[in-house]
Amino acid sequence: MRDKERVFQAAEALTAEGVAVTVTNVRERAGCSNAAATKYLREWRDTRAAENDARQALPDLPAAVTALVERGVDALWGAAVEVARSEHEAAAAAHDEALTAVVGEADALAARVDEADAELAQFRAVLESAREQARSAEEDRAAVEKERADAVAMSARLEGELAAARQALDAVRDELAHERAATTAAERARSDAEAARAQAEGAAVGLRESLADVRGALEAARSDAAQAHRDRAAAETARATAEASVARLEGELSASRDALASAREQVAEAERTRVAAIAAQAQAEGTAAGLREALEAAASTSVSG
Repeated sequence: MRDKERVFQAAEALTAEGVAVTVTNVRERAGCSNAAATKYLREWRDTRAAENDARQALPDLPAAVTALVERGVDALWGAAVEVARSEHEAAAAAHDEALTAVVGEADALAARVDEADAELAQFRAVLESAREQARSAEEDRAAVEKERADAVAMSARLEGELAAARQALDAVRDELAHERAATTAAERARSDAEAARAQAEGAAVGLRESLADVRGALEAARSDAAQAHRDRAAAETARATAEASVARLEGELSASRDALASAREQVAEAERTRVAAIAAQAQAEGTAAGLREALEAAASTSVSG
C-alpha cells in the first residue's frame, strides 16, 4: 500500500474516533515519514474541504418556498441565499488561510525533525566508531600485557639458566683446579723419582757389593717414573678436556647473556607498546566523551526546538 493511501485511511480513522488529525498522529498511525504525512494530509484536507463545499452548495427550494416564489418572493429567497453564501465564503477563506499557515508550520517542523533524525543518526555512527576504537585499543592493551608477561617469564627462565650455567662453570673450574693439583703432584713424583735414580746410580759406582739391591731400587724407581709419566699424561688429557668444557660453557654463557639482553629489549618494547596503547585508549575515551556531550547537546537542541 502506498503512503498516500495509508495517510488517507489514518486521517479517516482518526476523524471517526474523534482524535485530532495532526501530522504526528497521522505519521504514527500510518507508519510513514514526517514529510509523507505532511504532504498527503494536506491533500486529504483539500479533498475533504472540496467535499464539504459540494455538500454546502445551494439546495433545491423547498415546497413551501416554491409556494412563496409563486407568490412573488423570489427576490427575497435569492437575497437570503446570497447572504448565506457570502458568509460561508468568508468563513472558508479564513479557514483556508489558517490551514495554510498551520500546514506551513507543520512542513517546517517536519523538515527540522528529519534533519534532527539524520544528525542524530550521524552522531550515533560516530559514537559507535569511537566505541569500536576504544574496544580495539583495549584488545591491543591486553595483547601487549600478555606479551610483556611472556617476556618477563622468558627473562626469569633465562636468569635461571644463566645461574645454572654459572654453577656448572664453577664446578668445571673446581675440577680443573683439582686436575692441575694432581698434575703438579705427578710432576713432583717424577722429580723425586729422577732424584732417586740419580742417587741410586751414584751409589752403584761406590757400592758395587750392593748392586743387586740398588738395581732393584732402580727398577722400582723406573716403575714409579713410568707411572708418574702415565699420570702426567692422564692429567694433561683431563686438563685439555676441562679446558674444552670451560670454553663450551663460556660460549653457552655468552649465548645466554645475548638471549637475556634480547628478552630485556622485548620487555622494554612491550612496555613502550603498552604505554602507547594506554595513550590511544585515553584519546579514544576523550573522543567518545566529546561526542557524547555533542550528542546530548544536539538532543537537547532538538527537544527545545
